Amino acid sequence: MITDTAPYRYEHYHKNTDTPDKLNYDQYAKVVYGVFKVVEGLADDGL
Repeated sequence: MITDTAPYRYEHYHKNTDTPDKLNYDQYAKVVYGVFKVVEGLADDGL
C-alpha cells in the first residue's frame, strides 16, 4: 500500500469480499512500475 487511503477507494479492503477477481492487476502493475522508476531515479541520483 502506497498510501493509507485504500479503505476509502476500495470498498472490499480487508473484508471477506476482498477476492482476487475484484482486483485490477493492470492498474497495480502501473503503480509498481511507477514506484520502481522513482526508486531507480533516486538511486541514480546517489540518494
